[in-house]
Amino acid sequence: MVRKIIKKLIKKISPQPKTVPVVIEIAKDQTLQGKTALISGGTSGIGLEISKTFLKSGATVIVCGRNPEKLNAAIRELSSFGAVSGLAFDVANIPEMEGVLQKFLSEQKPRIDILINSAGTNSSEKFGTISEEMYDRVLDTNLKGTLFLSQTIANYMKENSIKGNILNIASTGSFRPADTAYRISKWGLRGLTLGMAKSLIRYGIVVNGIAPGPTATGMLSASNEDLSWARNPSGRMATVEEVAELAKYMVSSCGRMLVGEIISLSGGAGVLTFDDVDY
Repeated sequence: MVRKIIKKLIKKISPQPKTVPVVIEIAKDQTLQGKTALISGGTSGIGLEISKTFLKSGATVIVCGRNPEKLNAAIRELSSFGAVSGLAFDVANIPEMEGVLQKFLSEQKPRIDILINSAGTNSSEKFGTISEEMYDRVLDTNLKGTLFLSQTIANYMKENSIKGNILNIASTGSFRPADTAYRISKWGLRGLTLGMAKSLIRYGIVVNGIAPGPTATGMLSASNEDLSWARNPSGRMATVEEVAELAKYMVSSCGRMLVGEIISLSGGAGVLTFDDVDY
């Protein structure tokens, strides 16, 4: 008994080992040369890293965000990597979003080959305590906004005979019991991805999704300095670089036969078993 108590005390006072930072080598190639990508939620986290990776691979990037200050800061950061511009709108405000996009498309006449739906917000309220305000805020951004933005760009692609790509950033939460507004939204996004894929492939528009597990972003107050995540089977979080590299592959010419797929990038967190724990 005394021995067990001593072991517990030692464990408490001993510094816990940190996961060694994972360095992802970003391929310097021209995989997306000549392509233009519109990236919602591109001012931070996964969306910002996807913007950076696409620019390094030769794409022109249009970053979208609802906060003009964050948008301008992101453009300044990204401008050293390639041709980047920005559009300010809130995906949850459908009239505003459609107005800004239609004006941009009619006046600038760009060729948009890729849409990345990365705009999203989280929630912590679980079933039994979910407020209507929280539900509306999360669903309007994560699901409703994605639907109408995708619809606008998909119609534009069809009208201009562009055989493009739409990639949705889902979550492994879309495979887990939906007891929060966030998971409900991601379940909807997974279904929307399948529906869009079926509707659009006849026009040569390829739709897929990535389902990241715990990822080192501001949403989890995490960074690459310490990727430890004990509840994940791999023992760590994913990095935004890993998500971005997968996104690049999926929208490249190599990914044209991936249709309606939701690829889990979770380090094992997307694998459900009877002893599954909430992460």
